Amino acid sequence: MRIATGVEVLGFEYGNNSGAVTGVVTNRGTIACDAVVVGAGPWVLKFWDMLELPKAISIKGPDGEMHDDVPMWKFWCLEEGTLGVDPDMHKTNNGSMPPVIHVDTDAPLYSDVDGSLITDKLWGLYYKPDFNFGGIQGGASPYKVDEDPDKVALDPYGPDSPDFIVGDDFIHMWCSMLAHCQKRFEGKISAYKHKEKSGGLGCFTPDNFPVFDTFRENVYVIADSNHGYKMIGVGKLVAQELVGEKSKLLEPFRFGRFAKGELHPVSHSPFPWS
Repeated sequence: MRIATGVEVLGFEYGNNSGAVTGVVTNRGTIACDAVVVGAGPWVLKFWDMLELPKAISIKGPDGEMHDDVPMWKFWCLEEGTLGVDPDMHKTNNGSMPPVIHVDTDAPLYSDVDGSLITDKLWGLYYKPDFNFGGIQGGASPYKVDEDPDKVALDPYGPDSPDFIVGDDFIHMWCSMLAHCQKRFEGKISAYKHKEKSGGLGCFTPDNFPVFDTFRENVYVIADSNHGYKMIGVGKLVAQELVGEKSKLLEPFRFGRFAKGELHPVSHSPFPWS
């Protein structure tokens, strides 16, 4: 294959007698095609609109009732950071790499700075040693962006965003969470890497789980946002589907699940996709 970098997709061309895509329109010209695969992470909403797919859908609820005009997409802001301590301090006793630690709890969270109550509601975090970041890297549960998805400023993304990067409230909370979980992190907030800005947006479906399905006859959409390493195997499964082999593993993630009421369970965690 040939990878073309720096190319912006502007839209799609369609066949005269069907809704199938026959060409991808870019700022470098139109690329004729027999099939298209969209795997754009949090930018999926832009391609969804280019394909003229529905902004709102009908969902059959657990009560058997149809709920109409439910927005197809929403954004969540992801908060992450790095505590600049020696990552070796967090290896196991025999020197091995530990698992990613994920904690959800409703235990009261008190400040590791002044002892004040931060929250007595459900909270969660995850963390791990990261030798690329040079410390303990992780994050807290995301928050929903209460704004029209079409008006959310997705670009510039991540650390370059003026709106969606972590601030002092997150740093105070996350470092206190670390101290709550393990005494080795008590009094370490001053080691937080303030200069390394972090944060990002995720674009999520109504049940906060991905969609893997074919639209407009020949466009396969990998509508996955911020599930990261947990989704590494999806590429192979999608490739198999493209050559005609249907995947039982991807079946629960079809777009049709919303109208059928075959939704994924509602998370009881502060992480909406857990």
